[in-house]
Amino acid sequence: MSSKDQRPEETPEQRESRLRSAAMYHGGRIVEDRYDLEDALEQIQHAVPGFPPERYEAELNEALAWIDEAQLGVLAREEKMIAEVRVLDLNNAAFAIHYYNRRYSGHVSQYGLGRINLIEALGDLYSREQIAGAVARADALIDEGIRMGIGPWNSEADMGHLRQAHPGFSDRALGEALDWGHLIHR
Repeated sequence: MSSKDQRPEETPEQRESRLRSAAMYHGGRIVEDRYDLEDALEQIQHAVPGFPPERYEAELNEALAWIDEAQLGVLAREEKMIAEVRVLDLNNAAFAIHYYNRRYSGHVSQYGLGRINLIEALGDLYSREQIAGAVARADALIDEGIRMGIGPWNSEADMGHLRQAHPGFSDRALGEALDWGHLIHR
């Protein structure tokens, strides 16, 4: 290994860690259909040069196996959430799924699974028009909760305002909208 292959004062453990991180990152890109296998291997080799080619392949295969397992966990949590919200009224069911989609579906921890389709999740219970209306109401609640996060945190007054401005949503939905606003603006 040449000195250009290693960062100044980098230990072998740190180098191994960089290789694993690069494999996870670029493995995620494969799952998101942004790279093919060859592109990912090339990017990993560029990011952490100096390992034998079979080592890059082994690390990428390990990362892809871990991502597959993580996707199963994400899908199981999503299925559980869908089952739980299907017993709620339309506003709260649509809010729960739409909030999840807006807040979490783009995270790297979702490994390219994307958004939950509300029509697939609730379409046998409600019409497309009913679901679209509930999503619009959920968007209005989420957007207002985010805007309210700019100001001082007065939980009781904020919840009271949201209860009045957005009737038909549970305190859980109202609280989640407020919490997201406070998280964004802290």
